[in-house]
Amino acid sequence: MTQKQKIGASKGAGRICLWNRAMIENGFPIGQTITIKQSGTALVIVPDKNGTRKVSGVMNHGNRLPVIDLKQTKTLDIAKLGNVGDSVNVEISKNQITISKA
Repeated sequence: MTQKQKIGASKGAGRICLWNRAMIENGFPIGQTITIKQSGTALVIVPDKNGTRKVSGVMNHGNRLPVIDLKQTKTLDIAKLGNVGDSVNVEISKNQITISKA
């Protein structure tokens, strides 16, 4: 599954928030530990039992959906994907989510 999404803002820094039912079907259920790798100008998210981040959850119209909230930090450079308001491509496949410039 591929979708376009805009880079949002959180306290002036870039933010990408993923929440989609397709994440469950592709290995990213609520509570799954993950690792985020930067590969050039793309971010790659993979399930990892030793990962330091977890997929969280949100209620949406009575349905519980998985959420991965990515914010600009010293260790996660979202600016390489673009500026706030720019679009990115999000590709959700089996055991991998890739976020790249649109």
